[in-house]
Amino acid sequence: MRLPPFLKRLFGRTPRPAAGPSPCDSCPLAACAAGSRATVLCIVCPAHDAHRLRTLGLFEGVTVGVVDTRSGLVLDVRGSRLALGAAIAAGITVQPLRA
Repeated sequence: MRLPPFLKRLFGRTPRPAAGPSPCDSCPLAACAAGSRATVLCIVCPAHDAHRLRTLGLFEGVTVGVVDTRSGLVLDVRGSRLALGAAIAAGITVQPLRA
């Protein structure tokens, strides 16, 4: 017995995405563990905060190292240490680098 097309759409099988990591694997900077390295993809925060971060060397495309995550984040950005609060770190999207 064949199902009518509308029932087939409702109850038919849908292809599932392949298991494993997504091609991008991006995450918020706040989710990175201490000792990891990542490339900054996007900075979403108020304009004055974004301008300040860019002035300090944190911008799209730069590779950062996560030094400490105990209270906020301490980053290694081009040889300098930069401390960020959790709210700012949550607005920065990064792509973790494979070791």
